[in-house]
Amino acid sequence: MPKRKKKIIVIGGGLTGLSLAMKICERNAEVVVVSYQSLKRSHSVCAQGGINAAIDARNEGDSPENHFYDTIKGGDFLAHQPLVRDMCYQAPAIIHLLDRIGVAFNRTGEGHLEFRRFGGTLYSRTAFAGATTGQQLVYALDEQVRRFQHDGAV
Repeated sequence: MPKRKKKIIVIGGGLTGLSLAMKICERNAEVVVVSYQSLKRSHSVCAQGGINAAIDARNEGDSPENHFYDTIKGGDFLAHQPLVRDMCYQAPAIIHLLDRIGVAFNRTGEGHLEFRRFGGTLYSRTAFAGATTGQQLVYALDEQVRRFQHDGAV
């Protein structure tokens, strides 16, 4: 009897669901994305501000540790600090990954990623795509998942 290939079911077609589906496909597994709405109508498209990462493109002295402190302080020190620290240290790599897969982030005149201050941060660490950051993220991740769909993985 032939061995059946297992499919992994991802519930939700927002940023988290699409990110997970992409990672599963990259590991040569099959995935089924189940979403109540069409993928491009998830609530993730409503996110406008941007994504924070201590890349320090403006040489302001930012660091993942400064990002961590801003984040913990902004949450009244209620967040689980080891997870927040891990997120802050991984954030620059995530921004670069999103840029490589086609998120239409704003650019400086020289073509570099543009960062701004946002949400009470002390440094210009917010990467953004105009006022449609969430929409651009969903569109780029959806395109990546569809690339795997063409190969039969989704």
